[in-house]
Amino acid sequence: MADHRGPPMKLDSIRSLEAFREIIQRGSATAAAQSLGLSQPAVSRLLGQLEEQLGFALFHRSKGRLLPTAQALMLFEEVDLALQGLDRVAALARDIHDSNAGHLRIVAPPSFAEGPLVKLVAGFLKQHPRIRVNIDSRTRPATMNLVATRTADCGFGKLPLDHPEIRMRPLISSPTVCVLPSAHPLARRKRALTASDLADEALILIGQQGGDTRQRIDQAFREVGRVAKVRMETRNVGAACALAAEGVGIAIVNELLSRNASWMDVSVRRFTPLIPHEYVFLTSAQVPGTPLTEAFYRHCQSTLRGMLRTAPRRPAAR
Repeated sequence: MADHRGPPMKLDSIRSLEAFREIIQRGSATAAAQSLGLSQPAVSRLLGQLEEQLGFALFHRSKGRLLPTAQALMLFEEVDLALQGLDRVAALARDIHDSNAGHLRIVAPPSFAEGPLVKLVAGFLKQHPRIRVNIDSRTRPATMNLVATRTADCGFGKLPLDHPEIRMRPLISSPTVCVLPSAHPLARRKRALTASDLADEALILIGQQGGDTRQRIDQAFREVGRVAKVRMETRNVGAACALAAEGVGIAIVNELLSRNASWMDVSVRRFTPLIPHEYVFLTSAQVPGTPLTEAFYRHCQSTLRGMLRTAPRRPAAR
């Protein structure tokens, strides 16, 4: 059976379609020209080019007026939908460029995901309400792997870390602090607490012997000729702070991760000598970060610094 369709038609100018739509909507080439910011002759040329490409007239020309043909009215709805689609594409492109749209996949170890990351993401979503966020909580090795393979757009880690396929940028240095019941005698001291101050206290420490931070705490006690009296060990900073609030012992923890304990009846004092916890922002070293990822990095930097400058709120005395 013979195919009587003509050759495929290609419309070369989006501008000519815009001119056509404006003439239909506004009723004249003059009004269309004003809407498009063009001269009336320019709009007439665009319309003529479109009619030539289509192979049929779109308007009846009568006494200076343009009256749409039946074919023009049939074409108008599809042209309008197509141009609306292009407008949406342009708006989305602007949003992506301005970090107002997109999908951000974040991965972090559980302690960070359940602590600071909550505030970081909540604040970022207020600034960028149209984006979608996925948070994955993984071990340190899994976090590194997901970022390196670009399964996640970004992640968080604490030094020391090393991976040839990951770019690491500094975020915040968080000091080590002591969390103790508000009624504890040491809570009355305004200065930082030392290993000597804690030598006779039951302690709650994070992790097990052999970790970098734990080694530095043990070294601080050795330097004053004492051994830390470890009553409990846990990998969860929130649990350590809650146990301190219950009077089990004094928790020596990372200040940034202890911020969630602000609702507990505890006091927080710096531990000296300084034992910092250096956090880094992780992205793939293979490709540049997206505008959305870069905006999130800048937000995290400023927010984390503000968190450590602001004293945590404590419950009112009863």
